[in-house]
Amino acid sequence: MRHSLRILPAASLLTLALLAACGDKAATAPTGADAKPNLADAAKPAVMAEQAKEQARAALPKGDPNTPASSYTDIESGNQLMFAYLGVAGMPIDYNEVATSYSRDYATASDEFKKSDLLKALKVKIDAGVAQAAQQRYVKLEIASPVQKYDFEKKGFPLDSSIWEKGSYRYFGDNSSYKIGFNNGASFRYLNVPEEDKARVIEGLRSKYESMHLVVYGYVQDADVSKKVVQAQILKVELVDKKGNVLASQAAQ
Repeated sequence: MRHSLRILPAASLLTLALLAACGDKAATAPTGADAKPNLADAAKPAVMAEQAKEQARAALPKGDPNTPASSYTDIESGNQLMFAYLGVAGMPIDYNEVATSYSRDYATASDEFKKSDLLKALKVKIDAGVAQAAQQRYVKLEIASPVQKYDFEKKGFPLDSSIWEKGSYRYFGDNSSYKIGFNNGASFRYLNVPEEDKARVIEGLRSKYESMHLVVYGYVQDADVSKKVVQAQILKVELVDKKGNVLASQAAQ
């Protein structure tokens, strides 16, 4: 098949040139602060999905910041995180899977009758642990060596990234299958210490590698079932020295 070549008149060529010039100008639209919001970007599936997640997080139950410290449960093991996760997830418990994470004896048993007997005993402990965790959502955990060098511009100490960095979690070695993350961690990127005398004390301890730890007081809000993550709201944090003295504290906004 032959293709015919059509010759455009001069007037048409001029029109095409003008249209092309207009196209070039549109491609050099202002950027940065002068640029107008891109509504097309805002409607992208990924952006819309993230907005939906933010709205869902905002709708989660909130903890009471006035809850006394004595009402918080110390989280010191991955098994506790597992119970907290199962207690808030509201899903049927896969006892075989949970028992494998919970008990080394069960995980390594090769005798199926022995495993069956173990599972019967473990079910009682698992159910009790889950029931207790479901009723007790106020939790606290300690983070060792939590602060970095003082930031004069922020007037505070950068905290461990596992608290505030998106996608970061904390876990325990005894049962690392279950983790904890913080929905409002972005508000705790820095431990604000505007008073210079207090900041000097903390920086002095930090620079000498003196033992300090951060106590994170949280409220269990939800569970990410795709990653086995307990999602918690931070109510407050306290920086404590090795003698138990509170050096600085910060509450959720």
